[in-house]
Amino acid sequence: MNKVLGFAAAAAVLFGSAAFANPVTSPANVRSGPGPKWRVIASLPAGTDVTVIDCGAGWKRGWCEIQAGAVHGFVAAGVLGTQGNNVLVAPVVTNNDVAIYRGPGVNYKIIGMIPENQTVNQGACVYGWGETVWCKVTYGGKSGYAIQSELQRQNSLFPM
Repeated sequence: MNKVLGFAAAAAVLFGSAAFANPVTSPANVRSGPGPKWRVIASLPAGTDVTVIDCGAGWKRGWCEIQAGAVHGFVAAGVLGTQGNNVLVAPVVTNNDVAIYRGPGVNYKIIGMIPENQTVNQGACVYGWGETVWCKVTYGGKSGYAIQSELQRQNSLFPM
């Protein structure tokens, strides 16, 4: 996993992943309010150190107010993890050996395998047949789809 620091992290937040040759790894959307209906104001790559201001209860349940450099907003609590005494946007790892499919469903061809406990680059997720959620993943030079339930944020403070 590439950990982006300093100026590069600020550029990723301001300009998005298009500013770099390599894609941002498993980003977390930062929203203007505590919920998925609030607009996305930034995207932070896995490994970004954050300061947690508050993790709300009640109507804000499942959302944390954070600060990361100049970025101030809300993230889904499940994207936050720990490394030592630091809170960060947790990287995505596999729960088991996971197949990479060409498309979002088991009827697509398997194009690769990801071993258990490996860090992957996770992108957007979509619903497939039978309400299964499939996420775009990149691992070992292959890009395809994996079942979301086989992926997790490593050392997550609040498992999703």
